[in-house]
Amino acid sequence: MRIESLSPTLVRSLLAALPKGAPGFPRIGEEPLAQPMPHMNGPGTVAAPSVEMLVTLSAANPAIERRRKLAQDASRGIDALERLHKELVAGVVSPARLQEIVEWSQSFETPDNPMLAGLLSDIDLRVRVELAKHDIQA
Repeated sequence: MRIESLSPTLVRSLLAALPKGAPGFPRIGEEPLAQPMPHMNGPGTVAAPSVEMLVTLSAANPAIERRRKLAQDASRGIDALERLHKELVAGVVSPARLQEIVEWSQSFETPDNPMLAGLLSDIDLRVRVELAKHDIQA
């Protein structure tokens, strides 16, 4: 790594403070030498995980995927309620908006996590209240 914004005096001071013969660090006036990293190929060594491997593992984790789907469902319900609220303020509620809320309520599934279940059931209760105001049962 090379830091370009340091003054020449500060660079000389920092390099002079390094112990003599520190591998990978140049002495004053020398160019740094590119040294390859030592390979650790032996019994008991574990290769560092690559970014691709970590992305694959996170994408394949069913618990993470389930939480992501629940978050999307909750967001979809809240968004539908917000759109309904805007229409109510404007004075005209479209049947398509009510149908969207009915479909969300019918597709509602209670998750295993008690905190998420409470949150989603609160959203579902609010959806049912809004639908009851318009004499619609879900």
